[in-house]
Amino acid sequence: MEVNKNVRPRGTDSAKVIQVIETISLRGIGTDTDQVRAVKQFWNFEGELLAENDPFICEE
Repeated sequence: MEVNKNVRPRGTDSAKVIQVIETISLRGIGTDTDQVRAVKQFWNFEGELLAENDPFICEE
């Protein structure tokens, strides 16, 4: 992979502290293809799922 040395990162355009509900629950049945792991989910106060962090799922 060739790196373009003329590109500079912009940095963060905005950041703020917000309140969300974080849940942690076990998922998986303990096999090689479905390992037991702790999954974090983030919810708003209306019960809408905002994001999920499942360490077994790797996006490429």
